[in-house]
Amino acid sequence: MELYYGHISGNSMRAILMLEQIGAKYEPVLVNTKAGEQRSPKYLAINPMGKIPALVDGTLTLWESNAIGWYAAEKHSSAELIPSTSERRAAVLKWLFFQTAHVSPACAAIFRHEHQLVREQWNVPPNPQETFHGQKELARYFPVLESALASASYLAGALSLADLAYVPHLHLIDETGFDFTPYPAIVRWLDALRARDAWRRTVELAFAQ
Repeated sequence: MELYYGHISGNSMRAILMLEQIGAKYEPVLVNTKAGEQRSPKYLAINPMGKIPALVDGTLTLWESNAIGWYAAEKHSSAELIPSTSERRAAVLKWLFFQTAHVSPACAAIFRHEHQLVREQWNVPPNPQETFHGQKELARYFPVLESALASASYLAGALSLADLAYVPHLHLIDETGFDFTPYPAIVRWLDALRARDAWRRTVELAFAQ
């Protein structure tokens, strides 16, 4: 498997983290987004959206970080990142959709304009209005996560793709100085996930210069 990824990319970090936690054998292929390589004909043949990450495994080409993680987790079922029952798989999907549709867009509104490395990588200026909008949205979404984690270590009963999916974007807003004080359960959960070797290897790839 080849994983095409970019520096300082939360979505790339998600795919890397999932593959690392799964223990999948893959070759990381850096796409120089500053130079516009994601818009090259060669890369567009892999991902016609011109976005990162993307996975190539034999004749399969796949994009969308959560789809990449799900595919790899099914191929490596011994990692047990997808539950065995339909009820718990549905719970994982619920939290993945919540991340994709709600939490990540709100986080992106903050870190795209407040995280220095993100701004430099993607050439984005500060935008206080967007930052405020992201903060306002997270004030709606984080209590949902906090409630789910208040008496549980993981979102779907045991460590799963659902937990890993949140780490990159929460990490990026944490680095902007976002105030997590009202959310101690989220902090505990996030810190435990970031203590894993898989996250350390993710950071080494995603932030290497």
